[in-house]
Formats: sequence, structure tokens, C-alpha cells
Amino acid sequence: MYGFFAEYVSSQKTILFILDSEGNTIASRDVQIGKETFVQSLTSDMIDFSHEQDLYHNDIFAIGVVVNPTKSLGWETEKQFQKEVEKFFGFSAIVGEDSNKVIKRLLSLAP
Repeated sequence: MYGFFAEYVSSQKTILFILDSEGNTIASRDVQIGKETFVQSLTSDMIDFSHEQDLYHNDIFAIGVVVNPTKSLGWETEKQFQKEVEKFFGFSAIVGEDSNKVIKRLLSLAP
């Protein structure tokens, strides 16, 4: 099983990662995702990226997103953003500003 991990750097750069259940990077890619459609674009970009790696929905256990959604993306609350990410991806989402904490929580969900 694998985890999706995304780190929002700026409106010019978001880094996508696919991690194994031990936290090792399987693949990574830089993409540009605008604030206005962040969740939808993240979903589309991450799904395309995972398919290129021959990974599909049943191969993924969760997603972690490093971002402050209220400050960086204009969302009202972090919880609202998290629920939207979960709705679009169809599995658990971890959201936070500290990449080490997000990865640790993400990996705790690995089967």
C-alpha cells in the first residue's frame, strides 16, 4: 500500500510524492496548482501521477497535505479543507503545516 503526500510551496509550486508504507519516496513530481481550484487540481494531478506509476485507488491508503489552507488557499477552516480533500480522493486525509508531523500521521494509517 502507498500514501499520497503533497506539499504546497506556493501558487507556483506543489510537490507531489508517492510514499510506501515505510515512508520511502517511490516517485515525486513538481506541479503548479492554483489556489482557486486546489483540491480539484490536486486530485486530478495526483491520480494521473499515480496511474503513471501503475497505482490505482485500491493501492492507496491515505493522503497527507502540507499546507495552511486558511492562510495559503483562502479556506475558512482546516477541517473544511480536510473534508473536501477526503471527499474528492475517497480516503482519509491528513492536513497540517509541519511536513514531519503530517508524514508521521499519514504513515500511522498504513495497513
